[in-house]
Amino acid sequence: MIVFMYNIDKSILDGGDRLEIHQLEYVVAVEKYRSFSLAAEEICVAQSTLSHQIKKLEEELGVKIFERTTRSIQPTPAGAQFLSIVKQILGELRRARQLMEEFNNLERGYLVIGTLPNIGYLGLTSLIASFAKRYPGIQLELRDGNSDQLMKWLQDSDIDAALLTHTFDENQHKSIQFYPLIHDEFVLIVSKNHPLAGREIIHLGEAAEEKFLATKASQGVRNIFVQACRNAGFEPNIIFESDNLETICGLVAEGLGVALLSTKVVHYLPRPNLSILRLHTKIGRTTALAIPSEPFSPAVVNLFRDFTLRWIQENGSKG
Repeated sequence: MIVFMYNIDKSILDGGDRLEIHQLEYVVAVEKYRSFSLAAEEICVAQSTLSHQIKKLEEELGVKIFERTTRSIQPTPAGAQFLSIVKQILGELRRARQLMEEFNNLERGYLVIGTLPNIGYLGLTSLIASFAKRYPGIQLELRDGNSDQLMKWLQDSDIDAALLTHTFDENQHKSIQFYPLIHDEFVLIVSKNHPLAGREIIHLGEAAEEKFLATKASQGVRNIFVQACRNAGFEPNIIFESDNLETICGLVAEGLGVALLSTKVVHYLPRPNLSILRLHTKIGRTTALAIPSEPFSPAVVNLFRDFTLRWIQENGSKG
């Protein structure tokens, strides 16, 4: 027996508050069909059993749920209030069963995760590997792209979750929930032979005449970079773009130009002939988990969200 406590009019509860689920289903069926015979047929019980259970429930509650006449069956005022809450309860129970079934089926789950190409430099490959080892029955599919592509795939339901650079206006993307994971900042890297080499911190404006090597970033990241340069009084002269961070670092080390990269990336790819300069005015970057904002997300998506947040708390962004 399952016991429910209701916050409804006291007259409904005067006779007792121990109700069984099948009794709740019976009264909803009677209210639906306005007929004991049709309701009994619907829920596959004898009409006499149904009538007995309804009468027993009314005795327990101390009120009549239905007014019975030779022509019709109608809920009483107390019964209408009772039925309203009973339907909510049964709806929540159905949802609870569905969610538990989803959890029981996680061994056959499927999850599509969109990622930035540089998650390895951010230490997040270990996150995905840890999740796969913890839940070997969940089939993972990974798709990489820049943050703009990941956001579009997420909105089009092509992927279930994304690890992206969070530059999006949350007021304009209310269908997406963002969970910040890693807070980082950009630094300027130059060759060891560069005149600025050896400085610990500079104003970005000191690089106004430099040639910039840049990653093929999302529009949001590109806007942050360009706006930071404009705030420093210049338009950046971008002479080369690549998705390959090692190529960019190699060209900077050879003196071809300078680059703005995140500290996580730079420290992951140390080179003896590079100099790392912090900026006087910090340019921040946040890597986030993004998932659709739904009242009841698929269990496997919630599982990955909870695992990710717990993993970040325990491991930070260590790779």
